[in-house]
Amino acid sequence: MDENTTTPRRWGRLLTAGVAGAAALGLATATSAAADTSVATANAVTVGALGSSAITSGTATAFNPGSGGTSTQAQTPLLSVLGGQGGITAGALVQTAVAREDGTSAACAGIVGAGGGITIGADGNCAVSNGSGGVQITLVPGTPEVKLLGKVVTPAIEGTILKADAIVASCTASSAPGSTSRVTLANARVTTAGVTVLTLKADPGPNDGVEVKGIATLALHTVPTNPTGTVQATALTINLLTGVAAVNLGTVTCGANAQTVPTDALPGPTLPLAAAAVAAVGLRFRRPVLQALTGRSTRRG
Repeated sequence: MDENTTTPRRWGRLLTAGVAGAAALGLATATSAAADTSVATANAVTVGALGSSAITSGTATAFNPGSGGTSTQAQTPLLSVLGGQGGITAGALVQTAVAREDGTSAACAGIVGAGGGITIGADGNCAVSNGSGGVQITLVPGTPEVKLLGKVVTPAIEGTILKADAIVASCTASSAPGSTSRVTLANARVTTAGVTVLTLKADPGPNDGVEVKGIATLALHTVPTNPTGTVQATALTINLLTGVAAVNLGTVTCGANAQTVPTDALPGPTLPLAAAAVAAVGLRFRRPVLQALTGRSTRRG
């Protein structure tokens, strides 16, 4: 057989190979386009003091463009960054944000006892280790002891203090879309002179709140209105009635995570490439194909 002669069977193989190659190119293009982005932020504490700029522990931010594995930002700022503002006298600040290439993100932030911490699992849930010593936030200072001639005349009286084992907010979001938020107030209560006068809910629902009579309002699990696909939550906001300061403990944001919808096997931009591949094969072998078809018709005659 002449090397330039192409049988119908060979033509069929060549045509199939050309179409398959174009389809593979289209599938590769579609696969590379299916990359969902994700983002999350976490802030342990922000103090808004009257007459001065807000003081903050900073923000842990994680962003993922849809590739490169998991992006994690885990931070443990020192209490000293607050400069003594906010009345926090005991505890450890924690803030972690995670963004994954599958379009999911999570964040967790707040304050725990010394040696405690937070961990975000593969499912986005935040596991809290309370640590020891607890959290203490002074709402009203106490009075020091009074001595006379070396003897205690009036013992020290503890003021009004918000105490807890942990105060943490967490959130999750996906490109589906879908988002969740949760607040954990472990053993949280308000004491005056060492006596518990108010117990806070351990797992408050969104936009809950209570008042420490004559002293402060406590906003629990604050969730403002956000664009679709985005969730923000603050575990606890303390607003002193004196207006001297507002303290936001544990503020997290998840999303919005952008979804890239996978196209069909041959997406629009790839269709011209497939057509071009088929056309190229046809132009290269148009004469052999015509000869083969003509010969086949003659044999049939």
